Amino acid sequence: MAFPWLPWRRKPAMDGRQLENDFAKIRESALVPCIWLFGKTGSGKTSVIHYLTGAEEAIVGEGFRPETKTSRRFDFPDSIDPLLRFLDTRGLAEATYDPTDDIQQFSQSTQMIIVTVRVTDHALSNLIPPLRTMRRASPQTPILLVLTCLHEATGISDLSDGPDPFLKDIERAAVANASTEETGDVKAGCIPKALDQLITEKSSQFVGLYDAIIPIDLTPVEDGFANPDFGGDRLKKAILSQLPHAYRQALLALNQPEDRRLSKLQRNSRWQVLTSSALAATAGVVPLPWVDIPAVLAIQAHMATRIAAIYDQEITPAQWALLSSAAGTRIAIRLAVREALKFIPIVGMAVGAAGAFAFTYALGMSWDWYFANLQKGHAPSADDLKEVFSNQLQRGHALWRAS
Repeated sequence: MAFPWLPWRRKPAMDGRQLENDFAKIRESALVPCIWLFGKTGSGKTSVIHYLTGAEEAIVGEGFRPETKTSRRFDFPDSIDPLLRFLDTRGLAEATYDPTDDIQQFSQSTQMIIVTVRVTDHALSNLIPPLRTMRRASPQTPILLVLTCLHEATGISDLSDGPDPFLKDIERAAVANASTEETGDVKAGCIPKALDQLITEKSSQFVGLYDAIIPIDLTPVEDGFANPDFGGDRLKKAILSQLPHAYRQALLALNQPEDRRLSKLQRNSRWQVLTSSALAATAGVVPLPWVDIPAVLAIQAHMATRIAAIYDQEITPAQWALLSSAAGTRIAIRLAVREALKFIPIVGMAVGAAGAFAFTYALGMSWDWYFANLQKGHAPSADDLKEVFSNQLQRGHALWRAS
């Protein structure tokens, strides 16, 4: 359906039901990155998800569903086509919390554990024993100790107003001594002494239980801090370093400055495009020539129907033909070259993933642009669509190479 004109497609095009069946098998076997959030209620777990995904906090709060008696799961953007999964452990404030069931169920399917702790919270005795058990059970899983609500320890000073003192190129010992005890003032780019002491205490309290400690301060815009996402970029970088490349690149593309101008429908559609592109890249890693073509086709067809549903539209045969003509035969040629390169070990796998990601991204963004215009009462021409596809194909390749 997505590429009915491909020269190697000798058999009749698959019908919609067959494509959906193929997609279901792909989704079932796909390893969607899962981040285990471990922290007390009110420690900032929802704020972390909100920052990483760009989803409204209300949506995050309502999107959780129970997994075990003491845990719940949030799939982003939804449970049908998730780009990321978040596990939230509950009951940590209870002395009777036993992590055994959670560890047994999630330790092998979790790529990372994020422990959120309010920097001023001293009542953490119930948090450390289960975390120690988790560390022993899955020592290969990276653990980030994320210290939140830094403003609670900085007084009237705004830590986010100026250079980030927690960046690697700033010597911690030097900036820690830059505060003046007499007045309590803090120079830009420096860590207040009270906050520095709290961070030191937490690092000692959790010694051996984390791989990196990341202080952040994610605050509502209305609170008036210079940077309401202070430390978020450091947290995102640490997370990205642990994700599979396809999903890493998709997450990198989230929450770009231009996204703030998007409507809710456009944002939902963009999430769908990134999810499908990451999944297509995963299918594109298959090292056998031609094997991934039906899989990628199924993903692209599923993506198109999902985007159409977001805009409350139906895809007609004429629209399929229009997009196919916009993609052009050059895509068929590029895909053929990509498949030939699969005969070269390692290199072929990388080419397959990159190509599948970029082509799927270009198709999805073209559908998004097309349906957004239809909804406004405009009927784009084939030439306009061709130009959009060409531009988005270049952007898809650039996203794959982004760092």
